[in-house]
Amino acid sequence: MNPIRATPFFNMKAVPAAVLTAAVFLSITLWLCWLSLQVSKEDSQRRQQQTILEHHATIQNELDHEIAQLDSFVSLYHLSPNFNRYAFHSFAKIENKPWLIAKLFSKRVKFDDMKEFENTVKTDTTVDVRGYPDFVIQDKLEHQDALVALYLEPRQLLQKTQGLNLEKWFPLGSKRMKESAQTLSFLIKDSHPILKGNNIILSTPVYETHLPIRNVIQRQIAFEGTFSTVISIDKLIHDSLASSNLAFNQVVLIGSGVEDENLYVPVKFLAEKQPVLGLLFEPLQLELPLSLPGKKWSVRYEMQMTNGINDNRVIWLIALIGVLMTMFASGFVYVTIHTKKIALGIAKDMTKALHTSEESLQETQRLAKMGSFQISPIGEISALSGNIHALFDIPATTQVFELTQILEHIDQQYRLIFKELIAQASATSLHTHLIIKVQKDTPTWLNLIVDSNVTETSFTLRVIAMDITEKYQAEQKIKHLAYQDSLTGLANRASLRIATEQALLSSRQDGNQLALIFLDLDRFKFINDSVGHHIGDQVLTEIGNRLRSAVKSRDFIARLGGDEFVILVEALTSEIDLKLIADRILALVSAPMSIGVHTYYLTTSIGIALAENGSPNADVLMKQADIAMYHSKEKGKNKYTLFSSAIAEVLENKTKLEIELRSAIENALFIPHYQPQYRVDTGLLCGVESLIRWNHPCRGMLSAKEFIDTAEESGLIIQIGNQVLIDVCSTIAQWNMPEDFIVGVNVSSLQFFQVGFVDFVINTIRRAGISPQRIEIEVTETMIMHDTEIAKTSLEQLHAFGVGVSIDDFGTGYASLTYLRDFPVQRIKIDQRFVQGHTENHKDMAIVKAISTLGHDFGMQVIAEGVETQEQLRSLEMVGCDLYQGWLRSNALPAASIEKLLAGAIVSHDTLALPIIG
Repeated sequence: MNPIRATPFFNMKAVPAAVLTAAVFLSITLWLCWLSLQVSKEDSQRRQQQTILEHHATIQNELDHEIAQLDSFVSLYHLSPNFNRYAFHSFAKIENKPWLIAKLFSKRVKFDDMKEFENTVKTDTTVDVRGYPDFVIQDKLEHQDALVALYLEPRQLLQKTQGLNLEKWFPLGSKRMKESAQTLSFLIKDSHPILKGNNIILSTPVYETHLPIRNVIQRQIAFEGTFSTVISIDKLIHDSLASSNLAFNQVVLIGSGVEDENLYVPVKFLAEKQPVLGLLFEPLQLELPLSLPGKKWSVRYEMQMTNGINDNRVIWLIALIGVLMTMFASGFVYVTIHTKKIALGIAKDMTKALHTSEESLQETQRLAKMGSFQISPIGEISALSGNIHALFDIPATTQVFELTQILEHIDQQYRLIFKELIAQASATSLHTHLIIKVQKDTPTWLNLIVDSNVTETSFTLRVIAMDITEKYQAEQKIKHLAYQDSLTGLANRASLRIATEQALLSSRQDGNQLALIFLDLDRFKFINDSVGHHIGDQVLTEIGNRLRSAVKSRDFIARLGGDEFVILVEALTSEIDLKLIADRILALVSAPMSIGVHTYYLTTSIGIALAENGSPNADVLMKQADIAMYHSKEKGKNKYTLFSSAIAEVLENKTKLEIELRSAIENALFIPHYQPQYRVDTGLLCGVESLIRWNHPCRGMLSAKEFIDTAEESGLIIQIGNQVLIDVCSTIAQWNMPEDFIVGVNVSSLQFFQVGFVDFVINTIRRAGISPQRIEIEVTETMIMHDTEIAKTSLEQLHAFGVGVSIDDFGTGYASLTYLRDFPVQRIKIDQRFVQGHTENHKDMAIVKAISTLGHDFGMQVIAEGVETQEQLRSLEMVGCDLYQGWLRSNALPAASIEKLLAGAIVSHDTLALPIIG
């Protein structure tokens, strides 16, 4: 029987058969075009997303730089004794960045001081010798303070902007800046009357240094002004994306306005590239976060796919071949049905065309780095197409081979998973995919699509493989960045958390011990503040490299941020090994570090916490290491401490005490008491020394020795000391004092070296309306040694104003005669340890006599502290001591008792005997 006549297809009429054939071949052509188009689209989308990520990072880096600049402005403001227009312009020069519109310092001016302020600005010649004779505060609000735009860069803006009252134009923004105590960001749309265009405002407040700013009311009182930077959104995004070679439909910035309202601002981005094939390639939308102070903003990018069909030769090739094949096939069917003879000839041509089509399909798959093969029930590989040989690194001459030969080239980690998937596909019909790694000269990643059809009578299992190495590596890179510190290349906090939990799990299973080593560099902030963050970054990078060499390669190192590092040591054998690691870290960190032309010396404080059998958990372990690290800092730094419950208890008590101190400051519970001072020769009252007392709500009146260490460590001593000075000055303003009556005030090192301390003392005395000769600042030798130049300058300024200076506890610190020679000292105080022992110990007697003689030779008065017996007083009179204080006559008394003493009242014996220690 003739096989052609036996086939139902050849019994059809010629035209319908030809049409059916054309439809089939056109469907195949369209499917191949669509497949190639999807591959092209996915590749284009990945590249465009990567490009957007890179340029978006540039935008974020520029904004971060400007935020850091604002912090530098604030530091300059506090460090400069007389911050003026010249200092601002010298620091605020606008770089060659067209999107940077302006930098601005706005000054708070009280309503009653506006006229005086205008006159001051008019005569300001620090930058322009002509001054600013036309300056006035614009848009004044009745009986309200103004926030005046004062210093601007570029200076061309001065003519139209200087003097604007921002309280009118940005009332809510001004209020938030006063109360926030942190950098804020606002989005100003094109419709604003002052700022044209779409702009981001970055603004940070500055406060008076010696005033507390713990709550909103305090911040409103201490507010002095703001530093601001104005950035054009349109220009910033345009400049950042100009080189991206992308065709944008729209770029929208989503952020917050001055009133915290959500704004969606279309950026005026000039997209010079025209969209290509909008019908075939739908627009790509990508929304990326933008980190700004206190806010979470984002930028939404909408762009057209730029990889058009005109550039995709494979698609055109497939379409052309498909059309030709359709024509050939349709003609073949049509002619075959009409004439068998002609059909046989055309069949040969068709066979050749099909072969050509198959080669084209093979070429398409090769270009797309894809291919397919079938697996028989016995594991034989057949029906190979595309790039299978190259994908699995199998010789091109091999046409039929076994599944085991493919498995040999799959990475061992994925081999078992793939075998299980094939076994499952052989048992039941399924359609799924799997990503595997193939070991070749250069490892590659393949996406395998497994499609099986299993019935009672038939079985087909086909695998399509596609090379996704570039896409996979890009995704892995993004994941890696999420778990890596970008500066040092070490792991970050997220990675540390994962590693710690895994290590604890292993410890729980194996019963071994691990250690978490927490490092904090000592005085690293000094490097950032003195030589800049760029040097600080280099120092951190070098520290990271040194830590790598301090531990084994299997140990985990992470940087938490700032100058904090953590090392996770697993499978710890003994605490001796831990001690060796800690000593090695201390030595490596403290080794000299040469960067550029300078050499830096650093130390580190280390805290260590241990875990055994998986306990405690990661959070507790980190907290324990942190506590131990702070204990190392308290004990002098450059050492390590192993966590213990005793250390935790000490820290808990200090933390509790610090909380109580902060509450005491808020509630004004620190009350000055006064230790009377008497003349040795006449016994007359001639002065007092103010001492801090804490009226604790539960423990009663506490002396300074019970809380002074914690106050100094926490920095709260600055607020306490400042408040005590204010209270002392306002109190003694009510006293009726003899002409030579002097009140001594102790100051701490932190308080004394606080920027603006001298101005604070002078202003406090002036506000109280007392004579500066009534106040004497008491300092110690140890305190002066911190910075002798600053100390000398500050004391000379106070002395010039009329404030007296005394050296407390003389002889107990690093005594140096240069302090007496070069510093403006009027009195020296002999420490009570020498006074109380000088009648029984000839060495103490020699010291007391030497100090008295030395003080008199320098023209100074000498005060003895802690006098408790008549014998001590008689001995002091013999060596020529001028003044004394101590329990012999009186302990420290409240202000009301001193006022009675000055008025000549008699103090009861019980009161005088009360043993309160100063």
